[in-house]
Amino acid sequence: MRMLARGGLIEKIFHKLAQIFNGIHWAVGITTLPASATPREERSFVLMWLGIIVFMIVFFVVFFYFLTLL
Repeated sequence: MRMLARGGLIEKIFHKLAQIFNGIHWAVGITTLPASATPREERSFVLMWLGIIVFMIVFFVVFFYFLTLL
């Protein structure tokens, strides 16, 4: 029972993040999520966006580190 409640909470979190990232889509224009997306598609969409954000953070940290060496 507890795992089921935890799974529902995780799905709600991914759903909320999917809505936020779907809103960012309109500003950036990379990709969007269909309105009839399943929870699995929402999870994939959120993880893709989180990967993009992590990649950008790592890229700029490394970039600024090398700039300080010049």
